[in-house]
Amino acid sequence: MTTLKNLIDTLGPVKKAEKTPTSRKLREEAGEPIITTNAILIYACGYAVYENESGKTVMWVPDCTSFTYYFGKLKESEQKYMNQTEELPEGMMEEMPWDLALTLIGDHRIEANCLNRAGSRAGRQYFECGDDGDKDDDPEEAVERSYRKEYAWREDRIGEDPETIYIRKETRKEALASMTDKQREVFRLYYEEGYRQREIAEILGIGQRSVSDRLNGALRQARRYW
Repeated sequence: MTTLKNLIDTLGPVKKAEKTPTSRKLREEAGEPIITTNAILIYACGYAVYENESGKTVMWVPDCTSFTYYFGKLKESEQKYMNQTEELPEGMMEEMPWDLALTLIGDHRIEANCLNRAGSRAGRQYFECGDDGDKDDDPEEAVERSYRKEYAWREDRIGEDPETIYIRKETRKEALASMTDKQREVFRLYYEEGYRQREIAEILGIGQRSVSDRLNGALRQARRYW
């Protein structure tokens, strides 16, 4: 069994980037993944890309050695015997199989991105690892998360069921064909290439409101095929 600690030791003294790279940047600049599973790509630079049915997230592997459970707002009666947070014992994550540890953290981060809207988190339960780059105190970030949860652009995986690949490609092909050229352009830049709406506006030389309008129109068309 290869543990998370074994994986971190194998990666060696990798340097963390000042800003977490996108999955697109890793794909283009980090070289071929050194480990590939159906859901996880590990790069020699120390970053991992995790993807499930709801979305995709990038994690800095050496930071994934801690895991904290955050309870929703406690009732007054609960506060007498419960803490607001509960952290897994030190070293527990490191001794887990590496794929289980990264799946645990990856699933949480994607779920948190889907649940965290602008406004209150009251009543929500979520987890957090050391490399939590998904703050929800920025209105722009909240808007981006609400769009990201709508669709996950999936690349083919080694060993993936051929029928699943075919159905996904055909469904996406039909959805893209239903969009206007402008809608399709924004949709691909946003979901396939990973650009933010503000960046797309700069690339295309249009207002961010126009980007949002085109993306909303594209999503309305695409939902008919999901």
